This record gives sequence, structure tokens and C-alpha cells, in this order.
Amino acid sequence: MANSAQKYSQALFSTVKDAGRLDEVKADFDEVVKAVRNTPEFLTFMNNPKVPRDSRREAVAKTFDSVSEPLRNMLLILSDRNRFSEIEAIHDHFIQNYNAHYKQENVVIESVYPLSEEEIEGIGKVFIKKTGLSKLLIENKVNEELIGGIRVFIGTKVYDGSLNTQLSDLKNRFRESTNS
Repeated sequence: MANSAQKYSQALFSTVKDAGRLDEVKADFDEVVKAVRNTPEFLTFMNNPKVPRDSRREAVAKTFDSVSEPLRNMLLILSDRNRFSEIEAIHDHFIQNYNAHYKQENVVIESVYPLSEEEIEGIGKVFIKKTGLSKLLIENKVNEELIGGIRVFIGTKVYDGSLNTQLSDLKNRFRESTNS
């Protein structure tokens, strides 16, 4: 399933990149996914094998009539092939390609308390140097279980400077030294 999601995403990405419409389609795609998430009945309808193809097509055409043409065409293809359930996976792949194209990444910084803009900016600068990316799209989430320090999630990487991890490392080193 992820493989076909990747193919649909890549086809859409290539088409809109070549046409210079990446930002427009990304904004529309974000809204489409948000609407689908907020309306589970729509996905249930689209995934119902008893619903005729023409009815699914009509629902997509009416619901998403204002989105950019390349995206609407892909949504119609998904509808025709009964693959609308893959919309979020396709969106995820599209965002990965979009971020790679612009050399940016979504980042989550976990901390015990809400960080100030200055603290977020400072952490961002450190990780721009560390990753070589041009831009970080940073979100700060409070996680009181950390005790102290921060944990930073960039793509699939985790940079853990939390007090919990430091205490756990210390405990493991102590255990190793007493067992030697």
C-alpha cells in the first residue's frame, strides 16, 4: 500500500513541480487531508464497495471542486481505483518530497515548559548547522515527563538531551562499572 501511495505522490509532485505550482498544491493538499480527517463519514463512503464508481467520482468532484486541477485529478483517480483510503499516506510522501525540495524539515522540540521564541530560535540555529537544512518548521510540545532538558525530533531522527535519558545513561554506566 505504501508503495502505491509513493507512486501517486511522486506523480503528483513531479507534475506540479514542473508546472511551478508546488506551494499552491501543497496548501490545497493540506486542506483536503484536514477535511478528510475531520469527516470520517466521507472516507467510509469512499471506501464502501457498494457505492458505485460514478457516485464516488461525483462526491470527489463536488467536495473538492475548488482545489487545483492536478490535485483534483489525482483525487478522481484514487476514487476510480478505490484507493481513497491512501490519501494520508500519499500526503505524507508528498510532504517529504516537498520538504526535501525546499531543504526544510518539520521539527518537534519537547520540553518540560513552553519555550520562548528566543529559545526556539537558538535551538533551531544549532540544528540547522547540525543537519545542513535551510529551514526548520519548529513546533514546541510540552512533555512534563522529561524532568528537564529537551528532546528534538527531526524526520526519523531523535536528539535526546532530556534529563531522563541522562539519568538512564548514568544508571547504566554505574551498573556496568559495578558488574565489571
